[in-house]
Amino acid sequence: MRWPALSDIKTSPGQVDAQLLVAADLAGFAGHFPDLPILPGVMQIDWAVHIARQLLLLDTPVVNVERLKFTCPICPGVELRLSLRHDAEAATVDFRFYRLAPAGAATGSRSELLFSQGRLVYQQPSLSVPRQ
Repeated sequence: MRWPALSDIKTSPGQVDAQLLVAADLAGFAGHFPDLPILPGVMQIDWAVHIARQLLLLDTPVVNVERLKFTCPICPGVELRLSLRHDAEAATVDFRFYRLAPAGAATGSRSELLFSQGRLVYQQPSLSVPRQ
C-alpha cells in the first residue's frame, strides 16, 4: 500500500485538513530502516502532492519544494493530521503533518507536535504573447 488512509476530511476553498493513519504495511517503510522503521521524507512530500491533487484539484506539476523541515520521525501506526493551504496567486501549497496532543490538565489547551512542513511550488501557467 502506498497511500495512508484518510478520515475526518475537512475542506473549504483552498484548504484541506484531514486525519491520516500511517499503517505499518505502507510501502515507504520497507527497508527504511529494518530495526526502527520511519517514513522517508520523500514519501511525506509525495503524500502532500497526491492529496493536494485529489482534494484541491491541482493538476499542474510541482517544480520546487521550499521551506522544507522534518522535525520528528513518523513511525508505523501513528495517527496524524495533514493541513494543506493553497495560494492560487502564488501557485503554492503549504503543507504540515502534525498531531494534536491531548489537552493539558492545568490549562485545558492542546499543543501540537509537528512532524514536517514545507511549501509545494507549482508550475505557473505560461502566458502566451500574441505575435505581431
